[in-house]
Amino acid sequence: MKKTLYILILFCFGFKCADTNCDLNNGKYKVIYDKQFSNYPKFEFEINGQNLTETNSELNRKYKIESLGENSFRLKTIEKPKDSLTEFQKSLMSNGKPYYEITDCKNDTIDFTMRVNLHVISHSGKFVRIK
Repeated sequence: MKKTLYILILFCFGFKCADTNCDLNNGKYKVIYDKQFSNYPKFEFEINGQNLTETNSELNRKYKIESLGENSFRLKTIEKPKDSLTEFQKSLMSNGKPYYEITDCKNDTIDFTMRVNLHVISHSGKFVRIK
């Protein structure tokens, strides 16, 4: 009986772990930052295959989505940058290559953390699919 219960718990735990594999599918999304990052600029983006395009920002930048493994990705700019980075952005870039980590997903809402490296979090929030 204990052996059956143990196997059942492992089986259920395996399905729970499998549920955290979330993908950004084609469509339009808006970014909602967590409370502590609420002063960050709001924007929306559209995903088409492996391409991401900002749709309502001043620059409407285009990126290629580079998968880094399960539930993490990096955005690589397609266009040459036209504006220079601020000193803060330069210092963030020098400490590692920023990447997104998907922490959870439910229906059309994907929770994310933007990491500068393994130890430093830049910001976090949700990607909410709108179309």
